[in-house]
Amino acid sequence: MAHTLHSQESTKGRSRDESTPSGGALRRRDFLRRAPLSGLAVLGALPLAGAITGCGLGAAQRTDFHVLRDPGADAAAAPGPRIDQVLMLAAVAMPGLYDSDRMVFSADGRSRSYFQFGYWSERPAQALQVLAEARLARAQRFREVVLSTSGVRGDLLLTLRLDELYLDASVNPSQVRLVVSAELLDWRSRKLLGRRVFRQAAEAIPADAGGVAQAADMAVAVLLGELVDFAATRAAAAAA
Repeated sequence: MAHTLHSQESTKGRSRDESTPSGGALRRRDFLRRAPLSGLAVLGALPLAGAITGCGLGAAQRTDFHVLRDPGADAAAAPGPRIDQVLMLAAVAMPGLYDSDRMVFSADGRSRSYFQFGYWSERPAQALQVLAEARLARAQRFREVVLSTSGVRGDLLLTLRLDELYLDASVNPSQVRLVVSAELLDWRSRKLLGRRVFRQAAEAIPADAGGVAQAADMAVAVLLGELVDFAATRAAAAAA
């Protein structure tokens, strides 16, 4: 089912009506004021809104919560030397827009807005941390992989920062863009072993909340594969 988008601008500016990626009327507002839709925008959206919400729910719009998954979780890990160290993992999100369970889109490639009814089941940075821990543990490249909050004494600290996760509706077809920064630290000596920015994109078809969730899953799967290789390679080089 397609979802009407409700925007909340991350930058100041004049509010205006635009078309959503799914074709409905887009109501834009900044953090200071709300601008009503014009009569033409509302009338133009009614036929499409009726079509995309005709799922036996009447006039009510359903709010969906989507789970961020790793489709590559069961794939065989690439072989490599085992590192006799305990890897701790932590993840955060950029303060503000992405530190939320709300899905984000961009209609023009520059501004960022929130979906009105599309939500993640939990904040993406938290989900990414759990998925990364599982993928790293399954690769068996380290003696142990634990969360930094577990209380286990660790040797290395891998910190992930979710910089962006949004639907770019300014391109055709629309794409989900995922950007994660990673730092690997020798926890005992406090020495930086490596830093990298991971960027992934996946087509979102259809360009609604469900399509965003599926495309984000694919982007996460590829990114986690690259993350395992990054952490193991840098840790092995430091231990040599």
